[in-house]
Amino acid sequence: MLLASLCGMAPALADDTPYSKGMRAYGAKDFAAARKEWAQSLAEGGPDEALNNLGFLYYHGLGGDARPGKAVALWRKGAALAVSESQLHLGQALEAGKGVDRNLVAAYAWYRCSVATAGKLSRNDRAEASIEKDAIAALAKLAATMSAAEREAGGRFALTLIAKYSEPLSMVP
Repeated sequence: MLLASLCGMAPALADDTPYSKGMRAYGAKDFAAARKEWAQSLAEGGPDEALNNLGFLYYHGLGGDARPGKAVALWRKGAALAVSESQLHLGQALEAGKGVDRNLVAAYAWYRCSVATAGKLSRNDRAEASIEKDAIAALAKLAATMSAAEREAGGRFALTLIAKYSEPLSMVP
């Protein structure tokens, strides 16, 4: 899956920011440089999407050793800040049991939260529309493998997540 925020659909940022440098490095497939720049971006306070992007590199071992546990920790922070793609990736990690204990109910809930979060912006934002589409597909695929009781539990958990984490926040005070 492509990171929507890495596909040129994210809002343009000043060319000299670590986040922008990370975007350019990723586009050039210099994943080690992208790791460094996005880590610096986070140290400087954001944007929050750097949590998702750096997590993606760690999870897949791009630009260095794979560190799925660290990726999941970054995605949890991003998910709590209403980064819809972090919510989607967290769901995928929970579904796969990579970097975190496998938990289909939690994966289902995070997919629903991602759909809700991205859906609030998808009408005017191509990146969010793409994330929403991917989250809907992941949710449908997972739901087909779950029991009715698991889906019901996931739905209840999703309501809690959506209430807490579907409105954009910021790491910057």
